[in-house]
Amino acid sequence: MKRRMISLLLALALLLALWMVPAGAASLSFVAVNDTIPLTLSGDELPFYSGGALYVPYTVFSASSLGFYPSYNAGDQLLTLFSRSERLVFDLSAGTVTDEAKNTYYAAAVSRGGLVFLPAAFCANHFGVQVSALSSRSGYQVVRFTTGSQVYDDGLFIEKAENLISYRVSQYLTPAEPPTPESPPQPPQTPSAPAVTTPVIPAQPPDEPAEPEVPPAQVSLAVEGTAGAEAALEALDGAQVQAVFYLSAEEIAADEALVRRIAAAGHLLGVSGPDGEALRRANDALDHALKRKTLLAMTPADAAAEALAAQYRLIPRPETPMTAQDAARAHGQRCLLICPAAAVPEALAILQEGGAALSLLTETGEIPALS
Repeated sequence: MKRRMISLLLALALLLALWMVPAGAASLSFVAVNDTIPLTLSGDELPFYSGGALYVPYTVFSASSLGFYPSYNAGDQLLTLFSRSERLVFDLSAGTVTDEAKNTYYAAAVSRGGLVFLPAAFCANHFGVQVSALSSRSGYQVVRFTTGSQVYDDGLFIEKAENLISYRVSQYLTPAEPPTPESPPQPPQTPSAPAVTTPVIPAQPPDEPAEPEVPPAQVSLAVEGTAGAEAALEALDGAQVQAVFYLSAEEIAADEALVRRIAAAGHLLGVSGPDGEALRRANDALDHALKRKTLLAMTPADAAAEALAAQYRLIPRPETPMTAQDAARAHGQRCLLICPAAAVPEALAILQEGGAALSLLTETGEIPALS
């Protein structure tokens, strides 16, 4: 009788736990990298626990900007994670994994529904990355990878990400319409690069003390358009800087392969347009290209933009954005430099010469000053 009562109580506790999970929470999961959430997982991609280890689909590492990447040979049943100096080779048929030093471990990959899952902590730790399993207030799982360059700890990150998670959930529950640009994409116009001016610094008298050192400007880079994007990506890679590319529906639909290259390089994608309808079409086009939408958006700075601020992490674009020279001279301040893609190489050179510190604008961070 006592054993039957214990079994009944355990069954009731399980039913209560299931009842408390929000509807849909079990069908969605999120992947975070440092202070951003680039991936939404659903259906057969959902992470799971096996033998006390958390397993994630290997595709999580495809464009995660973690510094290591997957390669899957289905014919040979081999899946490799690799960086420039390290490697893990999973032999799916043998259930083993071998590292770059030929050490063999029994940390097997798991195949479910035709998709290969890998032990998240084992893989991340091998490449010097940490992983946390978090839960939002609404009950959604967030698998967070951190490389040491994150700004927020886990508690503060999940608090700041609540609005983004709610937005992603609402977008997921609302089927996206296929991108239907009102007119065929027009060839983008190549903007002129910003003028380079050299500030004149008056000489100090020999007997006058030198001015105290001032902290550098903290600059986030917002890249507009696709004209010159290849050169921009090359310059950003050379400077090891990440940026947000703001694109319209027409630009995304015209070159989805470029959009995927931007994401694979670790940059974020935002949408741009003159109004809410244009932003919606751009987000639908982005969802078609990357299977995800964004909260980052840019519109002209007018009264209509205020109504969109409740839906997006909105940048109201000023009529005259600050120049790269102004951003570099904004010592001790955090600011946002809006730059056409074609002008990125020259703007980066100006910022580096001025000693500016560059940081990535994220969907959970504060919007820096625009002027």
